[in-house]
Amino acid sequence: MKAKRKNLKLEQRIDLARRYRAGEPAVALAQVFGVTQRHVARVAKEQTGEGLSVRDPSETVAFRATQSELAAFDAEWRARGFANRSQALNAVLRGRCGFLDLGQGELAAFAMSWRQAKDLSDDLRALSKAVVLGKLSLSDQDRDLLINLVDLTRGLSREMGRMKDAARVRGGKGWDAIEGAARDA
Repeated sequence: MKAKRKNLKLEQRIDLARRYRAGEPAVALAQVFGVTQRHVARVAKEQTGEGLSVRDPSETVAFRATQSELAAFDAEWRARGFANRSQALNAVLRGRCGFLDLGQGELAAFAMSWRQAKDLSDDLRALSKAVVLGKLSLSDQDRDLLINLVDLTRGLSREMGRMKDAARVRGGKGWDAIEGAARDA
């Protein structure tokens, strides 16, 4: 059963941690303080100088955004199953890993690589078809190599296609223009 969210006062947090260290079960403390068992353990760690909030304290930030931008962001995080805006913004910060450094050049290079992998996969498929139809004969070693190449390029093309689709779904505005430029190059 999920406990109702409750903010504990400093005195309550200290008392909870003291009782937890004394050996009182987390289940009993969770009921007494009206929090989850996980929260009991987290508070106990924080009060003893351990836990995430001690190792990496959080900071409240503020920024300006238009109402339409916030409405679009709110619709997006709700559709993705986040509990609240703060949780969604934290996920954006954690997932940023180089995202801000990704420029048009990298996107164009990715689109070109995807196109080349798709073309190579198509060419290898045509070559395989010629072998199957008897128009081309290969040694067993060459046949095995061809099969491995087809599997590799097909898998690469699919994976890069999934990445492209995911980028498009996440709001990759301008993706079609980048992809078109890569195709023309």
